[in-house]
Amino acid sequence: MVEIETHRELSLSRTPRQPARADTVGSLLRPPRLRALFEELFADKDTQITNFVEPDRRDKLEQLNALADEVIGDLVAHQIAAGLDVISDGEIRRALFENSLYEGIEGISPNPRKMEFTDADAEAVQPPSTPMITGKVRKVSSPAAREAAFLRSVTDFPFKITFPAASMLLFPETGLQPGVYRDRDAMVADMLGIYREMVADAVQAGARYIQFDFPIYPLLVDRQSAAALEELGEDLESLLTKAIAADAAAAASVPEGITRALHLCRGNYRSHWFLEGGLDSIAERILSELPYDRFLFEWEDTEREGGYEPIRHVPKGKVMVMGIVNTKVREVESEDDLMRRMEEAASYLDPAQLAISPQCGFASVWEGNATDEDVQWRKLELVGRVADRIWGTT
Repeated sequence: MVEIETHRELSLSRTPRQPARADTVGSLLRPPRLRALFEELFADKDTQITNFVEPDRRDKLEQLNALADEVIGDLVAHQIAAGLDVISDGEIRRALFENSLYEGIEGISPNPRKMEFTDADAEAVQPPSTPMITGKVRKVSSPAAREAAFLRSVTDFPFKITFPAASMLLFPETGLQPGVYRDRDAMVADMLGIYREMVADAVQAGARYIQFDFPIYPLLVDRQSAAALEELGEDLESLLTKAIAADAAAAASVPEGITRALHLCRGNYRSHWFLEGGLDSIAERILSELPYDRFLFEWEDTEREGGYEPIRHVPKGKVMVMGIVNTKVREVESEDDLMRRMEEAASYLDPAQLAISPQCGFASVWEGNATDEDVQWRKLELVGRVADRIWGTT
């Protein structure tokens, strides 16, 4: 990694490509000192949301945020030096990627139900579920706006702020306590109002790129998950329609002129995935009906995730960010192999509508994936070099 003296000088030394060609999903491995603080806060807990941290541990939260302030500038500098066109703060203040939403609302409680994996290697881990909705939800703060304000204070380079996708609220793991809302649709309507407020706060704080992560669509093409949904009485076509409506409403909360992006994740918990299946049956609907400017889809394992054919449905004027760099493993991909994969993608979609990124973040949860910071930066530099070869440096 390079040492950068002044982050703003580096910001001004490079002109990022527009539209962004070298992208990132967002999360980065937490530095060891930060991981140690997260472990003190959450290692013995079923929940990883700071709302539920006991008062006698709250001094650790203050230490965590102070330490994040110290290291984010370096993370920004290293991303810019790697050749990315849009960067993030690594989501390093968050224990979970969803916490930009859940740490700003009341009406939730820890959820005892655990998510389930189809990955046979995942038996030793217990990923946390999204929280239970146990009261009328209400926004009480804007964590993402605080992240945006701090990023704007350390760099003038384009950065993204991420939220969980609105259709995540339709996951079966998202528990809804009986009697709080008349039905799930009423709860989603209230939550969408919170999305509008939080997105507005983040934009006012300086965000110009808003990304929504982990919509429900991969559950609809994963055979085991789809069967489980049907056993619960869900009609998959109706669920698809509701998911599109929720994600479209979240996108509509983003003001005109601000980049709107959707990241389609297959699961990323400490290097474990839990959803598979090609997108062919639903790609045309989600790509044509959802009003996003950019789609970040995972393509690091086409045997598990299906081929690139669905990207032919991307409408004119929108960008497909090809997530072909694997964040779950230490092996660093071949630059020439990535070039071949991007050439294959270009056989389905105009290169002017393509970009490249890792398939997911390096640490959707504070523990991070089974890799290290050196590999992380080498992979991000690889993204930058491939973008340079395809689209040039400006």
